[in-house]
Amino acid sequence: MSALPDSASSAVWDALIIGGGPAGSTAATTLAQAGRRVLVLEKETFPRFHVGESLLPYNRRIFEDLGVWPKLAAAGFMRKRGAQFLMGNGSHKVRIDFSQGSFTAYPEAIQVERSKFDDLLLQHSRICGVEVREGALVLEHRVGPGDVTVRYRGADGVEQEERARFLIDASGLSNFTANRKEIRRYYPGHKKVAVFGHFADVDMPQGEEYGDILIVRRENSWFWMIPLEAGKTSVGLVMDRVDFQAQGKDFAAIHRAAIESTPEVRQRFTRARGMNPLSVVTDFSYRNDSLVEPRIVRVGDASGFIDPIFSSGVMLAMTSGQHGARTVVEALERGVAFTPGMQAYERATRRRIGQYWEFIENFYRQSFAEIFFQPHNKPRMVCAINAVLAGCTSLSFGAWWRLRLFFLLAWLNKFIPVARRIEVS
Repeated sequence: MSALPDSASSAVWDALIIGGGPAGSTAATTLAQAGRRVLVLEKETFPRFHVGESLLPYNRRIFEDLGVWPKLAAAGFMRKRGAQFLMGNGSHKVRIDFSQGSFTAYPEAIQVERSKFDDLLLQHSRICGVEVREGALVLEHRVGPGDVTVRYRGADGVEQEERARFLIDASGLSNFTANRKEIRRYYPGHKKVAVFGHFADVDMPQGEEYGDILIVRRENSWFWMIPLEAGKTSVGLVMDRVDFQAQGKDFAAIHRAAIESTPEVRQRFTRARGMNPLSVVTDFSYRNDSLVEPRIVRVGDASGFIDPIFSSGVMLAMTSGQHGARTVVEALERGVAFTPGMQAYERATRRRIGQYWEFIENFYRQSFAEIFFQPHNKPRMVCAINAVLAGCTSLSFGAWWRLRLFFLLAWLNKFIPVARRIEVS
């Protein structure tokens, strides 16, 4: 580690952030709260459509740290008290009620329309003193001994340069700095396609279950059904890319065919109608070889992305945005380009992602599904699962060993019938 040279004092910004989504705005606000000068370059103009509308209860902690929770509470977003997991054939259903988990500190979350949610977070960053430039497409970055130079094309089409002492990459799936170093690595055997859109008048749960997200498991794929407001639901299909291509149909036809062949979804679409054209995202599960280097920290989806089946994306993105920004604050205070805290950030981020990746890998396996869809809360194993699915990434020892027992039973179920055999479809 070496001290910053005197020339670094001419850098205008303490930190420049690529991307104004939840990770970028979280990092920006965190830095501004620490009294730092921050510039956000966002390539799009908000509000804009984005997938990933279901949040987790532990998002609440970060919202409160940012001081944005009162605005979110007043925005009228749908309350999410639980998550339901259903077999596509209607044979089994599991509901996770976040208020019933003995290891879960936050009892509910919200479902959000991302265009409104992301814009609210970014506007809050502005109010906290962050400079935000929308319609700014980053073209190049160069790391020097005392600062980072970023070249971008503004909304007016004019190319400009800005310098900062640190660069935070929150560029999302475009993975700006990592792609330029060719350090993106896809998870083997997990190349997926997601087809999704908003639908009106989908038959969703009412009463105490109103606001629940539905995850419908098919044999080798699954649906999400996220209520955004009364009469408006986000519905997405996630499947293997190989299976998607083998069908030889356009993505809208594949989406319709999957609905028709899945009883648990078909019965909810009796009166449903599309509200916008369907969108497609491919090959979205990946990791980067490194998340930090001198003067650069990667956060949010630019630190890696996994299957969205457990709605962990926004929570993981905002957690990494907050943690990554705090490491930059520490480096700025110490006057160095790289710190042990940045390395600790990388380890912690990989651990948090790994906690959900273990669930994701196993969810597609029959031995796991047979345990998961036939839960027994002795000795409070379901409570441990509840905490993870609520977004807790720092488990108590009591929750941790119960979770290890659960995965042990799922592994044993491959060889001996720990749970009753069921048809998984």
